[in-house]
Parts: sequence; C-alpha cells; structure tokens
Amino acid sequence: MKEDLKSNASSNIIWLIISLLVFIGPKTMGQSQPTGIWQQVGEAPIAANWQAHWIWTNESLQDDVILSRRNFQLEEIPQQSKLLITASSQYQLFINGEYIKRGPARSAPHHQSFDILEVSDYLQKGENCLAIRVHHQKNKHSYHHKGRAGLLAQLELTLNDTTVIIPTDPQWKVMADPAWDSSAPVISRFQMVVNDRMDLRQEIKDWKAIEYKDQAWASATSLMRNVGWPSPPKNAIPQALTPPWTNLVARDVPYVLEKNEHTSQLIEAKQIKTTNLAKPIPLDGQLDETLVRELKAYQKGASPLTIPVCESTKAYFLLFDFGQIRNGFPQLEIEGAAGTVIDILYAPYVVDKQFSQQILDSDFHDQIILSGKRDTWEATYFKPTRYLAIWVHGHKQPVKLHTTGIQYMEYPFDQKGSMHSSDAEWVNRYMEATAKTINVCTTDGYTDNYRERRQYAQTGYYGALGNYWLFGDHALQRRYLIQVAQEQYANGIMPAYAPLAADDYMIIMDSNCLWIRSLRNYLLYSGDEKTVRELLPAALQLLDLLHSYTDDLGLLNNPPFPYWLDHSVIDRQGANFCLNGHYLGALEDFAEVLNWLDEKGSTDYRERATLLRQSLRTHLWDEQKGLFSDALIKGKLSPQFTEHANAMALAEKVASPQQAQSIIEKILEKEEVNYVDRPSGMTMVTPAMSYFLHKGLCEYDQIDASFELFRRRFDKMLQPQHNGTLWEEWWVDGTGRSGKFVKKTRSDAQTESAFPPALFGEYLLGVQPTEPGWAAVIITPYDNALQNLQSDIPTPEGILKVEWKKKKNGSGSLTLNIPGDMKISIDNQVFENLSSSPLKIDKMPIKSTNKTGKSTLERGQHIVQF
Repeated sequence: MKEDLKSNASSNIIWLIISLLVFIGPKTMGQSQPTGIWQQVGEAPIAANWQAHWIWTNESLQDDVILSRRNFQLEEIPQQSKLLITASSQYQLFINGEYIKRGPARSAPHHQSFDILEVSDYLQKGENCLAIRVHHQKNKHSYHHKGRAGLLAQLELTLNDTTVIIPTDPQWKVMADPAWDSSAPVISRFQMVVNDRMDLRQEIKDWKAIEYKDQAWASATSLMRNVGWPSPPKNAIPQALTPPWTNLVARDVPYVLEKNEHTSQLIEAKQIKTTNLAKPIPLDGQLDETLVRELKAYQKGASPLTIPVCESTKAYFLLFDFGQIRNGFPQLEIEGAAGTVIDILYAPYVVDKQFSQQILDSDFHDQIILSGKRDTWEATYFKPTRYLAIWVHGHKQPVKLHTTGIQYMEYPFDQKGSMHSSDAEWVNRYMEATAKTINVCTTDGYTDNYRERRQYAQTGYYGALGNYWLFGDHALQRRYLIQVAQEQYANGIMPAYAPLAADDYMIIMDSNCLWIRSLRNYLLYSGDEKTVRELLPAALQLLDLLHSYTDDLGLLNNPPFPYWLDHSVIDRQGANFCLNGHYLGALEDFAEVLNWLDEKGSTDYRERATLLRQSLRTHLWDEQKGLFSDALIKGKLSPQFTEHANAMALAEKVASPQQAQSIIEKILEKEEVNYVDRPSGMTMVTPAMSYFLHKGLCEYDQIDASFELFRRRFDKMLQPQHNGTLWEEWWVDGTGRSGKFVKKTRSDAQTESAFPPALFGEYLLGVQPTEPGWAAVIITPYDNALQNLQSDIPTPEGILKVEWKKKKNGSGSLTLNIPGDMKISIDNQVFENLSSSPLKIDKMPIKSTNKTGKSTLERGQHIVQF
C-alpha cells in the first residue's frame, strides 16, 4: 500500500549538516550494525522536527511488553533514512525481520535521550516493515514516570530531495507480547531490570516479518498528558513532548557495539540430586557419558546435544564457559516437548569451585517454557556472563540443545594508551587489568554491571582515572557530570547517582565532593571549557551549601547527609577527617578550575582550603598515637584510627613532615592482616580508597614503598584462577565493610578500583598535565626503582610518547614524542641532580642557571640526556 506521507524539503539540508558534524559510529563488529549519530562537544545542537506521538497499548491494560509494527512502501531506496527512536524503558528494533539495535541510552524522563540511526542499508524497494519490541520497567524508576510506558519513533526518508516522515501514531499496530509473564522478577533489589519469564508456546514467532498479517492487532494509542490541572482540552492533539517526557535530548554518548558469540565449551554436565536452584552446585569437571558421545559433533555444529530424561528427583545441569566475562543477552536454540521448563543461570565468576547464579544481591535466572518446536530465544536484559548454566528437570522427553550463545555488547573503547617496563612486568599487568575492569563495568556509563547498574558519582571519579590514561574517552565522564547536575536539588545538594531512581534521593556527601573533583579532572584531561562553564552554576551552588555546613574551624561538622567512604568501619560522628579531606580537595580543585577559566572567586575557595588544612593538621592529630584520629567530636578526638584518615592526610598534604614520617612508618609496617583491620588497630582501606593511600605515600617520596604495598594487597586479584580484573573488595567471597567477613560474594570487577594508570602516569612516568586539554605538561624524574619504562598516552593533542632509560648510576635518557600544540616543561636542576653528567637536550648542553631554570619542549621528538 502506498502511504500518504508528509514532506519537508528543508529537513534534508538539516540532516546533511548533522551528518558532517557528528561522529559516525562503527558499521560492523562481526555483524551488520547501523551507523549511529550522537551529539559531541562543540557541535551544533541536533534538533529534531518531531511529528511522532508517544504510543502504547491502551494504558488501562498496564501491559509490560508490547510488540509494535508499521508497514510502508518504497518505490526506491532513499538517499538517507534516519530513524529517531526512544522508549520507556528499552526498545529492540527490527527492520524487515532483521535485528538492528537496542536502546536508548540511560536518561531521566525530564531529559529523555533519543537515538538517531542511519538505516538505509536495511530498507528495500517495495514493502518494508518497522517492528519494535518494548519492555517497560514498572513502578517509579529513573527511566520513566511511575506507571507510564511509551514508544516514540520517527523514520525520516530523503527521497528526491524531499523528506517523508513515518511517525509513531495510531497508524501503528500494537499488541501485548503474549509470551511475556508480567510477574518476571527483578534481577536485584537495586534496580527494576528483570529476568525473563517467557512461555514460548504463546510466542508470535513471525511478528517481525513483512508478510505477517496484523489486522487483528489494535491501533496504537497516542499518549496525552495525564498529570496536572487542568486536564488537556478536548481539542488537544498528541505530541512528542508529553509528561514525563518533557525534554527530548539527542544521544550524547557513543553507541555500544554488539556482537554475537556462540560457545560449545561444555565444562560440566551431570545429573544432580537437588532441584533447589538457590543452592550452590559443586563443580568437579564431570561430563555425563551420554553427552560426551555427542559433544564433538555438537562442537562442530553437526548435530544437537541431547539432554536425556532423568529421574523425577534429579535435574540435568550443563555448564558452559565463554572464557571471559561478556555483558550480553544470552541466547538458546533449543527443542523439546511443549511445556518443558528450562532454567538458564549465569555467573561472571565461580567461587570455591561452586556455581551459583546468586551474585552479590542479584539473581541471574531466566526461565523459558518450550513450545514443542525448535525455539530461538534471547534474553531481554543483559547478564554479566562468563558461565552459562542450563538446568532441566521434570522433562518427559529428551531436550535437544542446538546452540548456546550470547549477543554481547561493549562500549566502543579504543585502547590508545599503554605503559610497560622490561624490568617491571607488573606495570603492564595492571594496565591490562584496569582496561579489562573498565570494559567489564561499562555500558553507557561506569556502573556495577553485576548488581546495581547505577551511575554513581564516585564511580565516575575513579573510573575516569584509568580511562584518561588508557582510552582517552571523555564522553562518559561528560555525560555523568551533566546527568548528576540535572538531578541537583534546589538547595544545591546532588544525588549519589544519576539518573535519579524512585523516591530514594540517595545523597552521599563525599560523592558530592568527588563530583567537583571530577569536574576539575574532566577539564584538565579533555579541555572542554564549554561543558564546564555550563556546569559552573551547579558547582557554585553545591559549594555554597557545603560551606554552610562548616564550623568555625572550616570543618564539615555533623552534616545533615550521610557519607559513603566505601561503607568502611570509621567513626562518623562530628567532623570526620576523611570526608573533610575530600572537601579540602574539592575546594582546591574548584579554585583551579576558576583560574583555568579566568573566572573570579578562586581566592575565597583557597582561603577556605587553607583554614581547613590547618584545622585538620592541628585539631585531629593524636600525638600519643602518632596518627590522625578518625574524627573530632565535640572538641575531643575519636579513639578510632583508620588508614582512610591518614591516607587522606598524606594525599591532600595535610600532614607536616614530622606527622607524615610517623604515619608512613605505621602504614608501611609489615603485618599479617585480615584486610579488615590491622594488629596495630588501624582499619584498613578498601580497594577504592587505596587511591588516596598510594597517592599520599608517593607525595611524601615513598614511591617504591607505595607500589610494593600496592602489589602486596592487589596481586591476588590477578591470579590465574580469576578473571584478571580489579575487585570491589579484598575478597570475592566476603566483605570487610562490617568489620568481619561473611559468606557473601562481592564484585570482581569494579571501576572504583581502576585507578592504577593515573598513579603510574604521575609517579612512575613523572607525567603531569597542568593546563586543560594537556596543553601544558610537566615531566619530573621521580626517584623510583624502574630503569626502563615507556608509554603511549592518549591526549586531545594526539599520542604523547614517553620513554625512560635509566642506569644504576643515575644517568640515562628521556625520549619524548610531543603531539600537536602541547608544551612540555622540565626542571633542568632536578635532572642535573640525578648524576654528575651534564644535562643535554637534543645533544645541546643545558645550564640550569639560565633564566627560570626550566626548559620548554614543543612538537616533535626530543631526547633529554642526564
């Protein structure tokens, strides 16, 4: 049928301009993927001429999952075909029966993110079909208004220099997915993402096909405003801006990549007596003889794997290993008698040779009911999967497993950064571990993909420390800074995570400080003044509020909101040292931001920082203990002492030289520890808080000792039996947050532990950017044991290459390849002090007495000999 479509010739020009301005995403990653357009810094805003309505089934039916379709005719393939699409909460897009993409990027409805996809390659002459499956996460959540589900899409086709638009409206056909069980349980208590409960006997298997007859389906309902007084007038028309979706924002973060992967690596296959899914399953490598006979043919794809019938009191358990963690949508191609129940269980790791799908506070457990035919199923939401288990019991006939796979997704990181040393192999191992950890924990934000899937402010701070040196990606950090600011309360306080979820306006005081510190780091590493200037009002409002919580000593004292500090066992009364250390850092970082932007006001923040530093140094020092106390409580020192407080005293240079010496001696004392508290009485820092510990030790010239301690604590994470990622806590099978270990798994991949590259860059390489966008850099030859170290550092100016070659007598060379307009400064006197040899730069002798005693190097290769 020929559609009567609206045209707009000027739209073609707009899209041409946008295509020139925006980043075009990867086309392929093992399979066809659409080109994705997203808004980047400095580009003209992507404006859309929305003619689409938000649509759903009749809202009174409260359907969780809908199928929607729209057929249309094309006499020729369009010159351009842009699909603008978003949904509450997740869409799965198909064109002419082919899967295209999922989305949208996480957002709050008041700034609803929409995707823009170039889809010409998927269209054909004649009849075409857009088919979209949407799952709505029930109840109030950060992605949608309570109880409101919706789909918004608009296909813009450029044909003969005119644009025709196919919008979502009542011409679309919709139907509740009859295979979906609306009682599907949430994966964890932290979010509304659910496990699948699918009855494939009810599945409409060909609903995505062009030729499917949808006449019996209902026409879509256009959604109107349903909140506020007075109600919409009778002559009101539906539109794209409909509460809660009152602002539509083009996607401002790259599209995740998707790739399909199958596995035939069966590592366990046996009958087990229990049918209790909550009980961990011991693993012994057993492979049922019946299955072994078919395994080779199955692995070659020649025949299915047949799962025999077992006793009623037993279940068949098959465990597959993908070899590494995949964030993805598990898939099965499976065949069995109608009504057979198949449980699919997942885990990113195995502890103590026992498999359990109950990881942290999550239960990764999908369940499908077979149709009696050959079923193809894919999970609705991603699971962090290395191990995939298929659990079959109560089946009356054998079940045939044809394929086991996963449609996995990855953030499109491009690892341009590296660091390695021929005499310190551990440096490269930790760079690789950091890269793997960030990859595992990132989708469209730095999150805990195992459990919370939230975009925490503090997670972004630490995750970016590794990101900047490995990938040089700035979009993730920019997005988190903006989204947290969008949720700022009128009094200035910000949430612990964004987008905001439910009515729990979770506030963490140190997260607020780390948002300020992240703003400074973002400006320094990206050079994006435009975004930072836009966020200055939010930062000023926040800092004014924090200042109002200080006492006469400039200390945050009994603030009205809680603070996180990694849930550590610390004294949270009165003025807590560690929290005030974060606040001190925020004050000084923000003053630096103002100076970089030539804005007034930095003096006030520096004065506050000076008072605060002096108060911490004077009033929280325990002379008898030779340590800083955890807190000042009504003028008295807390009897509790932690590595957290004393690490912060070093990192923020609160400690005097004498105080620092005492702290360092106690921290570096080698003791048998349980990773909760030390025999000396100090509570140990957690992995995330270790950043400040090791930074502090390095600031007081304990570089080698710091990294020796670092390795003593972290090396166990990189043992061969693990995934090679950096953990949330010191143990995967316990927690030290309560002061004692309990049998509860923790995350073995957490971006709050992904800080090593920043420490290595500053204190091993001696590289420190000092002006936004790496415009200016200082290189310092720190005294450390590494003789050979080389690195590629991604910067907005290009790749900065740094290579050190040092001899035992202190002489050596520094080779630099400086990109773009970057300027590197070195202190001649410091280099001369390394050895008795004269300093040379590019073979020319240099005297430290010349002018400032510093040399400035610009683009190109330079060799510093000392």
